[in-house]
Amino acid sequence: MNATGEQPHTVRDKVRRRVLTTVLGRIDNEASIRRAATLDAHRTTANSGNGPYYVSGSPRRHDIREGRDGAPLQLRIRTVEAGTLAPVPDATVEIWHCDADGIYSGYQRYGADKFPALVSLTLRRFRPTDGATFLRGEQSADKNGQVEFLTIVPGWYTPRTVHIHARVSSAGKPLLTTELYFTDDFNAHIQSLPPYAARGRSPFVNTHDIEIRLAKGSPGSWLTVRPTTEGHQADVTLQVSR
Repeated sequence: MNATGEQPHTVRDKVRRRVLTTVLGRIDNEASIRRAATLDAHRTTANSGNGPYYVSGSPRRHDIREGRDGAPLQLRIRTVEAGTLAPVPDATVEIWHCDADGIYSGYQRYGADKFPALVSLTLRRFRPTDGATFLRGEQSADKNGQVEFLTIVPGWYTPRTVHIHARVSSAGKPLLTTELYFTDDFNAHIQSLPPYAARGRSPFVNTHDIEIRLAKGSPGSWLTVRPTTEGHQADVTLQVSR
């Protein structure tokens, strides 16, 4: 314990987080995000990895909240074929994301503010710690290629901007793994409200996010959000190749 009463690992995490924030601050995604705002019909939505918090076998369900507190979000995902833009009615869509405190089910021992282990982060795989399934789910698309999930707006965790993971498959064949993003302005607004405000505004934003950088702005992954009487509705159309 140091002179301020903090544990050594807490001090290390704070120092590492400052260093990481400084490094990420040198990334500038503004131009690539602007270019990614539109996606040509023949192109597919940007792919990304599963991330370190993926767990297979998500429950098949519409409401994935399991009582987690947060701003209600009606998430509508439509899957179409790149080129023709014809719907993919047999698509299976799976999503997963953290709760308002930045915690993932299956990984509740990993603190949202703790600096991640570099080896695990590099391998993009952490070892699960529990059997919880909140904020995970999958559904089969309707004839229009659309699914709808009832969830909450995610919180934030070190070192990522706010995002929702999504995987699309058809007849067991993987078609797309991507991350869905909100605007920084929307994230800042949500983080000013309870229960998000208890953690404060995230220092990690779209402009400086490493995954958005690697995905060249992540074309086709940006959510269109509007307020509703219940909370918010977010829509996105994912373009895949079969």
